[in-house]
Formats: sequence, C-alpha cells, structure tokens
Amino acid sequence: MAQDVTTYTLKQALAAQVDDHIEIAVEAEDGTKFKIRATSEQLDALTGDLESILDGDDAGDAA
Repeated sequence: MAQDVTTYTLKQALAAQVDDHIEIAVEAEDGTKFKIRATSEQLDALTGDLESILDGDDAGDAA
C-alpha cells in the first residue's frame, strides 16, 4: 500500500449493484465523499478479511 494514504473516519457507507460491479458510496465524518468500484470477487476477499478480524475480536472478548 502507498505510504501517502489519507485516513478517514467512516460516517456511512451504502452499496449497490451497478452493471457488472458493485459500488460502495462512502461518506467520511469530515464530509469527504467518494465511491469504490469492486468486483464480487474483490468484495468476497474483503468480507473474508473482515470476518477474520471480527472473529478475532470475539475470541478476545471471550477470554
């Protein structure tokens, strides 16, 4: 990943199917708005990553 990355705090995100891809519309707390276009395969990989992170948090909470 690039070193000059800007970090935003998420205010809201919405997803929609558009033709052959999925668009995620994102709004940051500072009002910045942008869209991310992704394939279902890319989102499947992201979902897997997020599930692993959340499952790890749940395991830590149970300990």
